[in-house]
Amino acid sequence: MASQLKRPVTLSARDREELLRLTTTGVHSASAIRRARVLLALDTSVGEPDPKEVIAARLGVSGEMLRLVARRFAETGGDIQATI
Repeated sequence: MASQLKRPVTLSARDREELLRLTTTGVHSASAIRRARVLLALDTSVGEPDPKEVIAARLGVSGEMLRLVARRFAETGGDIQATI
């Protein structure tokens, strides 16, 4: 079954690129990198994301964190900087 999130995360190509760069280069806080990885894993623009339980296990976070990051992304109008 697809991701059961109420608020799907759809990233633009530019946002994906920025998040990938954030997770692989430079010095950033662990929490920012973790949130960036969550956004990338929940992204629906590249296909159907894995179920939230699989994503949570793969990233080492809770299902609650997935929900909170998706909610924050929706509340900020899709602003990735405000979300992370």
